[in-house]
Amino acid sequence: MDSLVISNIRQRPMRTLISVIGVALGVILVALNTGLVEGILNDRLRREQGLGAEIEFSRKSGGVLSPQSIMSVDTRYSDRLKQIPGVAIVTPVGRHVQSGNSGLGFEVVEGIDFNTYSTISGIQIVEGRIFQTEDEVIIDRFKAQQNRLKVGSSIQVFGKNLKVAGIYAPEAGSRTKISLGALQNYLAAPNKCTSLMIKVDDPSKQEEVQKRIDAALPGNVVVLRRDLSFGSVGSVPGIKGFVRAVLALSIVVSSLVILLAMYTTITERTREIGILKSLGASKRYIIAVIEKEAITISFIGVLVGLIVAFIAGWGIEKNTTLQIEFHWSWILTAGLIGLGAGVIGAIYPAIRAANQDPVKALAYE
Repeated sequence: MDSLVISNIRQRPMRTLISVIGVALGVILVALNTGLVEGILNDRLRREQGLGAEIEFSRKSGGVLSPQSIMSVDTRYSDRLKQIPGVAIVTPVGRHVQSGNSGLGFEVVEGIDFNTYSTISGIQIVEGRIFQTEDEVIIDRFKAQQNRLKVGSSIQVFGKNLKVAGIYAPEAGSRTKISLGALQNYLAAPNKCTSLMIKVDDPSKQEEVQKRIDAALPGNVVVLRRDLSFGSVGSVPGIKGFVRAVLALSIVVSSLVILLAMYTTITERTREIGILKSLGASKRYIIAVIEKEAITISFIGVLVGLIVAFIAGWGIEKNTTLQIEFHWSWILTAGLIGLGAGVIGAIYPAIRAANQDPVKALAYE
């Protein structure tokens, strides 16, 4: 049977190639999209965790991963928060979401008060200086290296070319920062920010401070930043649906390609099937041959798809600030989808081949 499967594949190289590409596309869809989702969210959350604040104060329309550039928190809450026992430092942070400069994904631009922000996060200017005008930004070292930027370079923010005044380290929050006042002016939101980051006197008592803030300023969102989770494909609204759509699309694409390829192959091999049946081949044997051929093609497609996904991921990380994380569970899922699609797609052609009348099959031209 194995030699028959291999010979059938070798006799039709173009159709085999098309089938392999179809399965590979499904695998690439799963591996690359889930890798991008995992990488982008986890990278963002790791940098958020590195900010150094224990508590985040915001309104219901804002938050760490809010998809909107809404600054709904009055910065004057800072004075009230500082009066609450246990609160050490408060720094306002504004966020604006824009498309990535590379054309892929999105990036967040933060508006900050550098003095209080740097006190909480520990960031320092390692090249250049802090921003002094609304047309200046600072970026982290990673972004500078990936985008080949240096002090004095231009960067697109709000559709304008702003000047890189300085480069900071370590990573914390977004990779691009401007003054909070500049962000407020660009978004026409005076005295507003997205959230207030709070550093407490004693981190072991942050739950107590959280309760005091809730009691003193009810109706707001007060969260412990340590509760921001990783492995977050399921932690952000809409992401699960997106991943499920990708999985379904990859199954449909791969299955249809295999079905069409195997159906055409069966039509071309009608006389061969008739010969096998006249020699005593059972229906089970015919189905097994067809399914084994489909699985072999799917296996090759899975390997090709994973290799292309890894190369594409490497290229994206090298040329953009996007991060990709290929988790073994999604790699396994992509492989199983590719193989499963081959099995499903070949079922109908295999049954059709097995049920052919050997006399009619031998007379087929």
